Amino acid sequence: MKDDNQLPGSRQKPVKTFEGHKDNILSIATFPDGKRIATASLDKTIRIWRLEDGAETMKWVVKQYVCALVLLENGKQVVSAEGEAPDSFEEDEFDEDDLDPNHVLNSQSWVRDVESGRVVAGPLEGHTSLVITLDMSPDGKMLASGSWDSTVILWDTSTWQRKAILCGSSIYCIRFSPTPGQLGVATVEDIQIWDLDRRERLAQFKPKGHQDFNATRNLGLTWARDGAHLISAGSNKDPAICSWDTSTWKQAGDPWFGHDENCGINHIISNQTGTLLASACDDCTVRLWRFHTGTEVAQFKHSDSVTRVTFSVDGRSIFSGGWDKKISQWEIPEDVLAAAESDYLASAKNKTMCVF
Repeated sequence: MKDDNQLPGSRQKPVKTFEGHKDNILSIATFPDGKRIATASLDKTIRIWRLEDGAETMKWVVKQYVCALVLLENGKQVVSAEGEAPDSFEEDEFDEDDLDPNHVLNSQSWVRDVESGRVVAGPLEGHTSLVITLDMSPDGKMLASGSWDSTVILWDTSTWQRKAILCGSSIYCIRFSPTPGQLGVATVEDIQIWDLDRRERLAQFKPKGHQDFNATRNLGLTWARDGAHLISAGSNKDPAICSWDTSTWKQAGDPWFGHDENCGINHIISNQTGTLLASACDDCTVRLWRFHTGTEVAQFKHSDSVTRVTFSVDGRSIFSGGWDKKISQWEIPEDVLAAAESDYLASAKNKTMCVF
């Protein structure tokens, strides 16, 4: 493994920063037009930014913490998870394991029109604790919300009727599979795969990155674009990235190590072609990995913990933010992009050969 300072991007500065939030960044979403991003923060605001000049074009001040957001209707609407939090939520020593399960925390989701800010649906209610993760199904027909109340709620985006899934422990991340009708759920205790039509659990397993894996939590998930693998990210007890073969639900290969010990990996996401994976960590870095090898290929340094990262629509840059209260845009080095393009072409060629 290369020294951190030798990795591409390690001495790089952001090409642009988006400043205005007054507290930690908890969510970043890119608009399909490639011209804007939406962000959510503990400062109880949702903001829209223009990428061309970094200008803030819209700000909505809400009454509660905004812990997650997603876009729907091809970027015409934004869904936000807003809720009441425990008194110690913003303190470093906060641990959701200490939450009283009988203490109900008010939490709802809202759907707003991006251009006007008008509420078009909501409040979407049903959770009894903070909702910290949202995801939209590939066809846009279903929204999933995950909460510390140990439930996932599935929302029909045409009627906003709901169905609940009981997962048994606090939820950190939910991600729809490219395979229709399946959902990955990362909880405090394990990773679960659900059949959404039957609302039946198909698989349940734990990563084994370090010897202390029984104490780890699973903070992030992302799927390979072909659905052949699920990728998970561990907490500070096990800051490793693991790949899972979805045909067997067994761990595929060795864990990916690189992030500092005792620093949780808060978020992972793959690019549109499925050749690069980005990870955001409490070690104040965002790291890029070649998806098919698990090799770290670039690193970008923040001044504080990083909570979220996403790729630009064109795949040539990333946006990241966290405790430094700003969003940074980083250019992906050209040699990394060239290697990713080579991986994509090789994968496409192999699939073509398999057809014949």
